[in-house]
Amino acid sequence: MLPALSPAQGERIDPVSHGLPRILFNDDGDDLTSPAYGGRALWVPAGQGPSVQPVRTVADCLAYRLGPLTNTAARGLSYCGNFGVPIWDLPPARLAALGNDPLLPVIQFWRREGRTFFFSMRMNDYHHAWSNAAHLWHDFRRSHWHWFLQPPSDQDWQTKFLPWIEGRGPQPKFNAESVAYDYAIPGVRAYFLDQLREACRRYDLDGAELDWLRYPVLFRAGEVNAATLTAFVGEAHAILDAAAKRRGHPLRLVCRVPDSPDKARAVGLDVEAWLKAGWLDAVIAGHGGTFSANELEQWVALAHRHQVPVYGVLERMNFRGKAFARYGTPEALRAAVATLWHKGADGLYFFNYYLPGEYPLFREFTDRDRLACLPKEYFLDSNHGAAMNGTVSNGPLPVGMKAGLTTSVSLLIADDPAHASDLRLELVWQGTADFEPPSVSLNRTALTGLQVERRQTSCVVSCGSAELKKALRLGQNQFTLTASNPATLTSLSVRIIP
Repeated sequence: MLPALSPAQGERIDPVSHGLPRILFNDDGDDLTSPAYGGRALWVPAGQGPSVQPVRTVADCLAYRLGPLTNTAARGLSYCGNFGVPIWDLPPARLAALGNDPLLPVIQFWRREGRTFFFSMRMNDYHHAWSNAAHLWHDFRRSHWHWFLQPPSDQDWQTKFLPWIEGRGPQPKFNAESVAYDYAIPGVRAYFLDQLREACRRYDLDGAELDWLRYPVLFRAGEVNAATLTAFVGEAHAILDAAAKRRGHPLRLVCRVPDSPDKARAVGLDVEAWLKAGWLDAVIAGHGGTFSANELEQWVALAHRHQVPVYGVLERMNFRGKAFARYGTPEALRAAVATLWHKGADGLYFFNYYLPGEYPLFREFTDRDRLACLPKEYFLDSNHGAAMNGTVSNGPLPVGMKAGLTTSVSLLIADDPAHASDLRLELVWQGTADFEPPSVSLNRTALTGLQVERRQTSCVVSCGSAELKKALRLGQNQFTLTASNPATLTSLSVRIIP
């Protein structure tokens, strides 16, 4: 029942054979920063996180996320060590039970039983644009605000920014991207390299992750310089190489990059040059919020030419409120992961995936035989515009249509419909009570017997198993829509029960 693989997918590279885990789980470091600063709760979807208790023992810290995670198929942890303040500079009073360096016991715990630990670096995080939390506006950032992409004037800094940062005044109005660092400035690059160097000195790591998607705004408009960042990645590789010689074992370098090679180059990330130089041990491909529309195949083709594995990304919370309404259900998440596998992913990478109650799904996601036997709901992706500096692959939704016109959309299905016990197509249209939904053809076969449910502001059109089995197929499926009156398609999904 496994999906047929294309030639490129058939040459899948097992990360384990390259000394890498099959699953990488990204932890944003909240389980240390929140108790360090007395935060009320860990950041998780919809505020479902546990209240943060004082850290009296190492077990108190591990109980939030990492303890439950060891009972899953996740063998690799990519732990953010520079959300704002470097993690070794967290205030020690509330973390005293963890010793002189709060990350050390976390690393020691995780690396037991052969698990893999990566020090993850957010290369240009600007959460400080939305919050004056102490760990976001640490001493270095406050002393080097003139290194921002669009630094405020001296007067604005003194009269608007500092009062807000110090809790004496309201937040000033400014563009969030303006307070990201400018990588054209040598001091910015040196600062991040020094952090990596210090992490390698302090900790016995298995490797490091450079997360270029937090956030992919690295240069001023019109000043993107890929050569600068290529030199930077070369220096990062040299730091890891030197640490590997001291430690007596390899330290891997992995990079999280935009949804396609072209989108990466547009912001200054010439990943092909890094691969040619032999600096990368894996490519973590994309934001993880689009699936049918994402361009993972391009990364697979490029990285595999250099014998480098590719991780497909599942971002549990990405673009919430804009994506498929049922995104987050087990069926939709299984379909997203099945799509990543079908497009050639060698491993999986989980970001913002912080509900321990959902961790059991990891076993379903990684066992492709088991995954093939479980219900899924494949969905069409949304258009997120220029989100994340234009580095996200956009889907077609919503699709606006004029009367008398025909349009087509494509949805990838990674299950073989011929083996399904049940199939169901659902399209949601905006419209009034008397709205007449467009006709639908699937792979040039007109769908008849459509069921219509009219609601106050929408119209739900569905089709059952018998009709779909005639036309639906493994791989890309083209839906052709013809409108008799103005219409807007807001959702399209296919539910499959094997």
